[in-house]
Amino acid sequence: MIQCKDGHFYDPAKHSACPWCVQPFDVAGEGKTTPLRPPIDDQGKTTPLRNPVAALSEDTNVPGSEDAKTQPLYLNRPPAAPPPAAAPAPAPAPPPAAASAPLEPVVGWLVAIEGPERGRDYRLRAERNFLGRAVENDISIASDPRISRNRHAIITFEPRKRTFYLSPGDASGLVYLNDDLLDKTTAIGPADRIEVGDTTLRLVPFVTAEFSWS
Repeated sequence: MIQCKDGHFYDPAKHSACPWCVQPFDVAGEGKTTPLRPPIDDQGKTTPLRNPVAALSEDTNVPGSEDAKTQPLYLNRPPAAPPPAAAPAPAPAPPPAAASAPLEPVVGWLVAIEGPERGRDYRLRAERNFLGRAVENDISIASDPRISRNRHAIITFEPRKRTFYLSPGDASGLVYLNDDLLDKTTAIGPADRIEVGDTTLRLVPFVTAEFSWS
């Protein structure tokens, strides 16, 4: 057995040249075509059809290594598309509007002509209007400490006769009408002076015999 220049082993008694090289058939033997199959050396190992692959050099670009210049396709997958943004939640429906209270037309005013709130006016509405220092009263005169907190006096508008009345309240404070102590319900008009605490009031009617809301 001899070895050709490409490292193939063959029997020179049977072949004039290496049957594993480029020659497609045996030119010196019996003229039969020899199939190209991997030769077997003296030790029974298969010999490759071409030169063994040289060992990778230090400059070899190994896929996946830190120094690799070309990365395999599976390592360079495009970034996944971000998930679609969630649709904003619908705004809550506004609460139903509360039914507004019916408007009570003004029937006249009290005007402070003396006292801590001199020059201020206070609306009067039909039927009873309670006068006191607290804000819960229909007529609140908070700046006069001598006025009782609740129901110092009562001003009533009677819509049938379109007449205003003044009554003492159920508190301890006193009420004066034209400098006289008031001890019962009395009809009043624009010329009357009403005194409660340190405050003096005058009536300004709006609903009269000439005008009515009804």
